Amino acid sequence: GAQFFTVRSNAFSEFVGGLLADGLVYEWCQGFNEVDGFARFACRGGMNALARRLASEVFAAGGGIQTGVQLSSVARDADGWTLRWDAGNIEADAVLLTPPVPQSLALLDAGAVALPTATDAALRAISYHRVLAVLATLDRRSAIPEPGARQLLEGTFSFVADNQRKAGDGPPSVTLHANHTVSGERWDHDPQRLLADLLAEARPWLGDAAVLQAELKKWRYSGPVTPYPEPCCQAGTAEHPLLFAGDAFAGPKIEGAFLSGVAAAALLAS
Repeated sequence: GAQFFTVRSNAFSEFVGGLLADGLVYEWCQGFNEVDGFARFACRGGMNALARRLASEVFAAGGGIQTGVQLSSVARDADGWTLRWDAGNIEADAVLLTPPVPQSLALLDAGAVALPTATDAALRAISYHRVLAVLATLDRRSAIPEPGARQLLEGTFSFVADNQRKAGDGPPSVTLHANHTVSGERWDHDPQRLLADLLAEARPWLGDAAVLQAELKKWRYSGPVTPYPEPCCQAGTAEHPLLFAGDAFAGPKIEGAFLSGVAAAALLAS
């Protein structure tokens, strides 16, 4: 769901510098509503290109990698951990969970794993904002001005983006994020009616463009309301670690997820 990212830490700056040199990442702008001199970055080929690049490095390293399965539980046994799904399981010495925290806890609950009381309470206290997002293809360019996005404090939407202006190519299209209040209040509304209502409320940003195709996305875990105070959470033992990481730990957004992953990796490697 992220439309861009920023860089504040030295560690993330060094990482992004390599992606800039490779041409995967580019500087989109230095402010949406006004120029503030602080770079906003995006990825060529869409933001999930960053995930694909990281995944390619993991696969290139070799090892037994299992994808395309939906875990049903994570359980503890005398020899470590067992991760189960419908057609199989994996035995592991260590587990690193990076989904949204409620989903990670559900896997542990299904495996009857009891966390330390204080840790369990702290993790279950983490809540997330919800965001309703609309992606619409248009017959012409939208009315969103350069550099192709606006962050908004009033109205239905918190962020609107012209994807053609952002990327410099591709068909005219927009991405619209409803604000947290609107998303929470309308989350359970009829999807077709909700999509129509959001498009009608987006008309000032669409201008004279006709909507050729539109879809509604429900982003249940768009970001933590209050992040966990540490960059990751260790809930296992030294012999059989269980770690939680992600954007709910080292701070929200892409940089927070990156820093949380680095911190968890350092613990696993120690």
